[in-house]
Parts: sequence; structure tokens; C-alpha cells
Amino acid sequence: MPSPLVSRRRLMVAGAGVAAAAAGSVAVPGAARADVVTNPANMPTGAPLIDVASGSASWLPDVVNRDTSTTLQGFAFDSVNGHFFTLQIAGASQVAYLRSGAQVAVTPSISGDQHADSGDLCLTKHDLATGAVLGHMYLLGFGHGVSLGIEPAVGGAPAYVWTEANAARNGYGQEIVRFPFANETVLWTSHPVVQRLASPDPAATSMTPYVDATYGILLLRYMLDDAHWFAAYDLAAARTAAINGSALPGPLARIQQPDLYKADAGGQPTSAPATFQGFASHGQYVYMLDGDPRTSGPALPLSGVDKWSIHTTSMDLNGTLNAPDTHYIRRTHSEADGAANPREPEGMAVYTGPLGLRLCFGITDNTSTGTRQFDLYYKA
Repeated sequence: MPSPLVSRRRLMVAGAGVAAAAAGSVAVPGAARADVVTNPANMPTGAPLIDVASGSASWLPDVVNRDTSTTLQGFAFDSVNGHFFTLQIAGASQVAYLRSGAQVAVTPSISGDQHADSGDLCLTKHDLATGAVLGHMYLLGFGHGVSLGIEPAVGGAPAYVWTEANAARNGYGQEIVRFPFANETVLWTSHPVVQRLASPDPAATSMTPYVDATYGILLLRYMLDDAHWFAAYDLAAARTAAINGSALPGPLARIQQPDLYKADAGGQPTSAPATFQGFASHGQYVYMLDGDPRTSGPALPLSGVDKWSIHTTSMDLNGTLNAPDTHYIRRTHSEADGAANPREPEGMAVYTGPLGLRLCFGITDNTSTGTRQFDLYYKA
């Protein structure tokens, strides 16, 4: 649906993907801002475009993470090996962790809000067939967990995880890192196994990654001044840069995120910015998820604002297919999981395994047992 407002930063030209920064922006103190002007538009083409307006189907209901006191934030697939990984803010109930074979109290019993502010995360490995927990890690001081990337496990080596790290006071990561999954371990951002990626811009903040293993792309989302940007990189080159501590290669694409707005009870866009909840990419296309928890009790059919609270949006990283007025391809609401409560969308990822191409997203649903859990839905 068309946006009712045009951001003062929205200076992009459809097709060329050109943007310029507006005057009067707020820069990070002491950080030199690189000029973000032209979209290189070098993303690999040929990937099928998933229709975000297609119906949503249930895949896995009532998925429980390692930590049952907080909810899902983001997830990603190891489609090759039949696993998926979830991130959540560490809950106050988890105060003892396994490290080097011994159980030690790493963090005192603090509230969930304090964990969120300090960027403490729980990473859970799941079986894709059943949703069962297969392992977990704790990541202290990493970030909020909106998104993550997975390089599938190969030849007996572990899967490698890409996340944000070095959380600021708001709990969001200020850099991107890579590390091997190791069950029942705790990592700090300064741990030796954590490989760091150079920043896409000296002034960038609130960074999150996603890995498109099929097309070999590392996609970063970050804040620059008062706008969010997507920058896509060759995954192999980014991996080498993280391992060697070398400079980040030039981006294959760099494009500003379109303005997304909440909808009213009639489905019309308002002037209120949407609550961003996740993103994923496949080839040249990026998909975005936004929405809020329901404001009324669970009911079928959905009605009012609740009916329009979950939106999925598609965008072309090369810029050629984006509409000139909205700067995205298509945006629609989803009525999936109508009985869920609180029915908050959380996390997005693309599955590419034997079941076929699926655009997946999570919806929190605590109605079955009262435990924090989520339902996995997909569009194909």
C-alpha cells in the first residue's frame, strides 16, 4: 500500500537506486560519515520473487526455545542439515551456564529488561522436523537479536553464526561478528573465537546480519543518521575479511530501506512508523516483516487493528522493480495465526531445503500452555 508520507531522506530514484543524505542529520560523535550516494546494483539475478501477498501456511506450532521466559526475536535456517537457530533476549531465570565443561554462574539474577539493555542473548539450535531443542549458547553483550545469519555445517565442521555484537546502551549491536556454534557455551564479544567484520560505514549503528547461503550473500541492515540501510556483500569475501581482520569489500548493493507505516482498523496507512520485526533475502530480493502484538483477546476472525498488525514487504536490492512512490515491490497484511496471543510477528528467514522455497516468519503464541513460544508460518 502506498505510504502517506515521504521521508525527508527519501531521495532515491527508482531504477537507478540513487540516494543522497539530507542536511541537518545527526552524526555519531567522533565518527566520520562515508557518503552513501549510489546503489551499485550488482546483485545476482534469477532468483524467484516470492509473492508476499500469497497465503500463509502453518509449519511448526508451539515452538519453545531454550529460555522459556522470553520470546523469539530472530531466526535463521541451516536448510542443508535440517536445523534452524533462534535468538532471544536472555531471561532472568537463566543464571548458570555451561562453560569449559563446568557449570558456573556467569551473570547474577537480573531482570529481563536489564538483559535487554546489556544485549544478553540466548541462541538455540532446533530440529527442523519437530522444533525440538538440540543445543544452545549464551551471548553476553551482543545485541537485540532481530536477525542472524547461518553458514550451514559442512563436512563435520560446525555451523557458523553471524550476529550483531558490542551492544550499546540501547541493547542493539554496533558491529557484526562471526563464530562457530558450540553447544552449552558462553561467549563474550571479546572472546577469541569471535571474528569481527569491519563496519560498512564509520557512523553506522544498530547493525544486524542475514546470510543468503544459496546465492552467497551477506546482507547487513544498519542505521545511518535517521534512516535504515541495506548493504549486500559477497559472503566468501566478507568471511575472509572477518577471519583476517581485513577491510570489508565493496557492496554489491546498498539501498535505503523504504518507509513502512502502521495501518488503522480499515487497513489504511497511518503516519506512525511500523514496528520493524525482521528481514531476509534470496538473490536480489529482500523481504521485511513488521507489526505489533494484538491489543485485544484472541478471536477469529481477526478484526480492527489486530487484523492489519502483521505486514510483509518485498523489495528489489538492485532497485529496478521497486515502485517509484513506495520504493518497494509489494506490501500486504497477513491474517495468519488468528487465534494466537499476543500474535506478535518476530523474525523472518528463507528456507531453501527439500520442501521447496519458503519465506518464513514467526508469530508469538502463548495460548497453548502459557509458556513463551511461537508458531512458524511460511509463504511459498
